[in-house]
Amino acid sequence: MKKPFGVLMTMALMLLTGSLFALAQPQDAHKEEKPTFYRLVPGTYVNGWPRFTVTYPKDWIERRHMLNDVFAARLPGPADAPGFAVGFAPNFGPLDKWAEFCVRGVRMTSSDVTIMSDKPARLQDGSPAREVKLRWIRAGFPRNWFGVGTKKGDLLIATYVASVSERTAEDLKAIPYSIEFDPGKDEPVKVPPDVREFLDKHCSANVSHDFAKVWSNFSDRYLNSGVRKGEVERYLRPIIDRITSFEIVITDFIPAGDTAYLTGFTIGWWGKRPFIEISIIKENGEWKWYGNQRDVSP
Repeated sequence: MKKPFGVLMTMALMLLTGSLFALAQPQDAHKEEKPTFYRLVPGTYVNGWPRFTVTYPKDWIERRHMLNDVFAARLPGPADAPGFAVGFAPNFGPLDKWAEFCVRGVRMTSSDVTIMSDKPARLQDGSPAREVKLRWIRAGFPRNWFGVGTKKGDLLIATYVASVSERTAEDLKAIPYSIEFDPGKDEPVKVPPDVREFLDKHCSANVSHDFAKVWSNFSDRYLNSGVRKGEVERYLRPIIDRITSFEIVITDFIPAGDTAYLTGFTIGWWGKRPFIEISIIKENGEWKWYGNQRDVSP
């Protein structure tokens, strides 16, 4: 069965332009590291753009995220252990439509999807939000899902937890509500001319539908939370011919020799969307997308 174009576009954009924002680094148990948008510190996820943090149990481990998400972690152990994730949906309408949006997505892989609760809420800073509880059956087992959605402009930001227990524990519910924004990091910044040239070249290649050029902009060593270069191709090819506009805006840039870490968003007919190629590397004098270099198991 063919997937709707909108679903393919969402999946591809998450790989091409969307978001995981953490660089693999050895962790010193005796050293307290300040969380950043490019280095994952256990217990704190930092989103590049828009800048916000979400806290979760420090013993949880990162896992491969679903294509509509940008970060996911779960309790170590069986595959059905409790977990949480962060996701985006650009050009989203009213928050009170979010529950219906979630149900449509879940029905692609599950049955007996039921909305247990759908009500307005507030984040810690007072921002309007929506709290949704769902229940469904997947692979013969019940799943419980608890999510909090909020908006920045037309961008929906979702944080949620899922488990197979009869009820979502109160400590799990606290994770989605832990989201905390830092709007001081969301404004565009200038980047070196050669980096700007690389970004513009990448945008032009997409708009011209030249897949070979787009493909050449990725390092063969590209790795982003378990996603390698070959997987990017699989999701990008079906939608590249539909791209009519493409612009990359950088909101944070950290040079580090032959590599650089950068975050920001893309602008196109899909609106504004975070991108996930969180680092670039210079190979033979040319910048390439490098990813966050985290090898995460499915």
